[in-house]
Amino acid sequence: MRLGICTSPDRLAAAQEAGFTYAELSCATLRYDLKELDAAPALQTLREAPLPIEAFNVFLPPSLNVTGPAVDEAAVESHMDRVLRRAASVGASLVVFGSGGARRVPEGFPLEKAQAQFVHAARRAAEIADRYDLTIALEPLYKRSCNWFNRTDQGLALVRTISHPRLRLLTDLFHLEREGEPFEHLVEAGPMLAHIHLPTPPLPDVGWGEAGAFDFGGFFAALRRPGYQGRLSVEDNNGVLAKSTLPAVEAFKRIREWIEARAGA
Repeated sequence: MRLGICTSPDRLAAAQEAGFTYAELSCATLRYDLKELDAAPALQTLREAPLPIEAFNVFLPPSLNVTGPAVDEAAVESHMDRVLRRAASVGASLVVFGSGGARRVPEGFPLEKAQAQFVHAARRAAEIADRYDLTIALEPLYKRSCNWFNRTDQGLALVRTISHPRLRLLTDLFHLEREGEPFEHLVEAGPMLAHIHLPTPPLPDVGWGEAGAFDFGGFFAALRRPGYQGRLSVEDNNGVLAKSTLPAVEAFKRIREWIEARAGA
């Protein structure tokens, strides 16, 4: 398993110095709000980054919804194509499709219709990703982030329903534990898992933070059962890294060493 970190472009050098093998950035760093010529300098900076940028997250902004009564399919597909093309151009191979705001079901809107809309959007994302040799990883999000598709087993059902080779599944320890989902679901989903998110482990000046401890040991043991060997991205959903006053390199190094000591157990 390879360990990376979700971070910002200004911290890529610190992450590289701390020993992470890759970075995961937000899709907004691809400057999808700008036309090609205007975005070119930012994209060139990402290509020249000191750490390989292998994945992107936050695929769709909340304003570009894929469920509900007013979906603009042309705008959604145009955005998907722009993001995926630019992600591939800077060396990435995977884009995470979480985007809880974009897929949230509006109050009073039929859930079954919203699910069908999301299946359509995920299939189109996979078809577009195929043009650029990318993988789309669907991400379950706990209920505070989205009002449906909250569990790994639900994600596995979606991936199987869509059945596209460019569409896989992500599991996030933070969301999984917040939903009370059993680790056994990781074992069943194993062959379809393409990516993993991990919360930030304790740092000496913060501890575990308000979210409390996470069972990294049980999580890694479950991942090893189906032979998962893919990426692990640390994502600061629990806010530990954000609250730490340690220098970035030191904090990143402590995070990496803590996780590596348990992932290889």
